[in-house]
Amino acid sequence: MTTSTYAERRSATNWPMYAALGAGVALVLAAIGTFWDISGNDTKPGTAVEYLGTAAFILVATALVFGLVVRGATPASAGTRALVLAIVGLVTIVAFWSGLPPVLAFGAISCGLAARPTGSDISGTGKAALGIAGVTLVLAIVAAIFG
Repeated sequence: MTTSTYAERRSATNWPMYAALGAGVALVLAAIGTFWDISGNDTKPGTAVEYLGTAAFILVATALVFGLVVRGATPASAGTRALVLAIVGLVTIVAFWSGLPPVLAFGAISCGLAARPTGSDISGTGKAALGIAGVTLVLAIVAAIFG
């Protein structure tokens, strides 16, 4: 019988919540970007078909990020995974309309909070990833509203 630490059990049970949050925030921001033109620079509003295509992409991306990267993270590897997800999420701000930045940011948050190699404090890479993920979320919100 293997004994797991509290941090390992917590990271294994919390990732679905972060997946739902990432997909939910991405879907809301995609709806805002598609249907609400606060700046008045669009000549025509987005259509439901455009939104549904983006929503499908967001759901597939969420399944891939959380199923392949986040779910398999251990406390020892979570910091590195979190940092990679956070950096990739920040880079995808240039394509904010894709919905990837919030999904990747919440993946980074999930891994960053699980980055406790000895079950103690969050590692340095985990903390850096949390900071980058926070910046990514703020930029994604601003881009969806004003972009």
